[in-house]
Amino acid sequence: MVVEVVDAREHALTRLIDEAEVLRRSDLEGCAVLLDEAAALADREHDHEHRGRLEGIRGGLCLDRGDLLGAITGYQLSRMAWLAAGRSLEAREAMLGRTDVMLAAGEYADVILVVQRILTGIEQGSAVDEELATRLHLTAHQQLGSAHAATGDLASAVRHFDLSDDLARRLGDRYEVARIALRRGQVLVADGLVHRAIELLCDARREALAVGATRLAAAAVVPIAEALAAAGSPVSAMVLLERVGPELIELGSGLGERDRALAEAQLGVGLAEEAYERGRAARDAFWASGRIAACARAELVCAVAAQRLGRTDLARHALTAAEQLATECGDVVVRDEARILLARGAEQRDAAQLLLGRLLQDDTVTDTTRVRAAILLARATRDPDDAEARIAAASAEVDRLGQPELRLELRMVRARRLQESGCTKQAAEELRAACEMGHLLVQRPRIGGRHGGLLAEASDQLIDVLLEDGGHGALIEAWQRVSSAKASAFATLRGHALGWQVDEAAVSAADVDSLIESARRRAGTARPTAPPDLPPVPEGPALELYVSGADVIAFVIREGQVHVRRLPGAGRETARLVAAWQQECHLVSVVGATSATSPSLDALYGQLVLPLEDLLADVGHDAVPVAAHRHLLGVPFDALLDVGGPWHRQLTGAGDPCPLDLADADAGPWSHPDALRVLVLAVPDDQAPAIATEAAMIAATLVRSEIRVGAAATALALARRMRSADVVHVAAHGRFHAGNPLFSALRLGDGWLTAAELVDGRFDMRGRVVVLSACGSGRAADDLQRPIGLAWACLSAGAAGVVASLWPVDDAVTVTLMARFYERIAAGDPPRTALGAARRAVARTHPHPYHWAAFRYFTPGS
Repeated sequence: MVVEVVDAREHALTRLIDEAEVLRRSDLEGCAVLLDEAAALADREHDHEHRGRLEGIRGGLCLDRGDLLGAITGYQLSRMAWLAAGRSLEAREAMLGRTDVMLAAGEYADVILVVQRILTGIEQGSAVDEELATRLHLTAHQQLGSAHAATGDLASAVRHFDLSDDLARRLGDRYEVARIALRRGQVLVADGLVHRAIELLCDARREALAVGATRLAAAAVVPIAEALAAAGSPVSAMVLLERVGPELIELGSGLGERDRALAEAQLGVGLAEEAYERGRAARDAFWASGRIAACARAELVCAVAAQRLGRTDLARHALTAAEQLATECGDVVVRDEARILLARGAEQRDAAQLLLGRLLQDDTVTDTTRVRAAILLARATRDPDDAEARIAAASAEVDRLGQPELRLELRMVRARRLQESGCTKQAAEELRAACEMGHLLVQRPRIGGRHGGLLAEASDQLIDVLLEDGGHGALIEAWQRVSSAKASAFATLRGHALGWQVDEAAVSAADVDSLIESARRRAGTARPTAPPDLPPVPEGPALELYVSGADVIAFVIREGQVHVRRLPGAGRETARLVAAWQQECHLVSVVGATSATSPSLDALYGQLVLPLEDLLADVGHDAVPVAAHRHLLGVPFDALLDVGGPWHRQLTGAGDPCPLDLADADAGPWSHPDALRVLVLAVPDDQAPAIATEAAMIAATLVRSEIRVGAAATALALARRMRSADVVHVAAHGRFHAGNPLFSALRLGDGWLTAAELVDGRFDMRGRVVVLSACGSGRAADDLQRPIGLAWACLSAGAAGVVASLWPVDDAVTVTLMARFYERIAAGDPPRTALGAARRAVARTHPHPYHWAAFRYFTPGS
């Protein structure tokens, strides 16, 4: 009877442990419940074999949940139980569990040493149980592959993964085949072979799903998303990572890995603020669980995001932390990237030289890092002979490595040296060649990668060289390069916006594998674009402003001639003044205006317009389109240059303002206001009830108005009905995304309409004037080369002009301004003239510029 009870307990215990082992692949909670039941049945004193299995599974369960301390305890108890049972191979299996914990913690160098010792013991015990010994070899080589990959030895990593894959296939273990494919795919991403990586990672996910390993399948989405981002589809990566979040909740570090990968993808589309917050969340999660290597990489992401946000102190602290953590765990990839970025960000040339010199003396750095450091040191050194020697040595190494991004950096350094020695024409040739290299650059997943930044840097450097040359042809080319640099920003941002959804519900409803497949197709068809052609010089008049370091370069185009003037120090000073103006707008919106004037706008006028008075004063009453750049995109140039405005009289010879009906020579359809057709899309709500008043006002002012309110104001209605309209008026909520303005959107009656969708070919706005009465409709990001946003999207869709606001204005004031605008339209004024009159009418009752200067009339020239 006693024997039967013991046998029943033995059978029940074995069954519980077997089921727990299977459930660990798909249901961590269910696995934990079964382990607790098994622990209650196990004999703590004599049942060493069951205790060994049970604690080993518990160790793996804790590791999956991110509980490294619990995992170490579990594996140690398992090892002790197996040793007590006299089972040395199983004890070594528990030791491999501990090294798996060390791998998760980032102790890569120690993992390599310990696993190699374990392999020796496995060889000695292989005669006892050949199949178990084979499995242990499989696990050991997997771990060695991951450890070598983290330390930068990709060749050794691939060799170990090959060995483990052969063993898994010999055993017919599809789960291990999927795990190995997942790890191999991550190595391929690190090596820049992203398209092959995507294939391998998707195969791993399919294999995991086929064997019921849903946890492994969910975890595979993170590296798949990383590979997609590296292949040039960061938006697809963001969508996937947002979608898979709920499936990773139970995986301890899973959400941390997701947040870190999401932060890297957000950096790829310019969302630095969001990337910084996600990176911090990932760092805190890794810190709490003791994952030193993962924490180092998250710190690096935070540092890059902080750099792009201009938070240099935060970036320096994060880079220092990333370097120290990565050095401790042997992650040379993150360590070297942190060192390079620290050297790039050094404020003093001597500090950069010191950092780079130390880096070059380190025998453990990779070849690519060594060459990057040598190129940077050639740039930082003051000795021209030393610089030439370093450039020559680096050139030979660049040829050997065959990486275009290194060739680009080398050309820029060589050009700088030529410029410093007075050889501007040779320097320009080097930089022209550098600017043509954009289509050769492969997308690599280096977190601090600066391909787009390097190309912009090369373009700025070329513009500077051409201005220094000063010849007539050089000045024309400088303006052409400025225009070309602004135009090239669109192609990149548009590509990044493909597949992005404002509506989160639409994303969550999509199947993960469907999202992966569509993203793969987009990544597979993406091709690098050639740089845009240099544009011809227009007749003018026009003013183009370009921020170059601390200065502003002003290009005044008149009668087909380009006049160039450098405004020293204006870049830094106008940035301060724009920030002051934004603060002034905020204060006026909260507490009201205490004065009718704005010191900030007065000072901006003095910085940007008065220095050009000899070039602008005799332009007369013609409208001068202003194409701004970076932070200058927030300056209300229409108000500053309005011939009837308060600043215009300061220009020499400006005279009195012209009559309103003569200010714009292009009458077009405006001379027949009774025939004007207006399409109004209005979406009011409790927060913006004045939108309904605005729509009613337009209907009362222009008789041929088609008014669509609420649910009837849809994107489909816009696409179809605007074909028969001269003016399209959209009054709705707006959303502006500073990082990638193509994500900016208008909320219509059927959901959000993005700037990216406005330029996808469905909305033919050719010849029409579009009025955007929405918050942020005229805003553009101040860290991009071109004023991309909702107004620009409408112009790109063919609009002849767009009326939009640079900052949010009080609803009642907006309705008043729009009423005056449409009154003038009904009287026969063209839009630019009507808007100027409306601004001046509002100024009489609300004199502070915050109220009346926000609305601009954008045209393709501006």
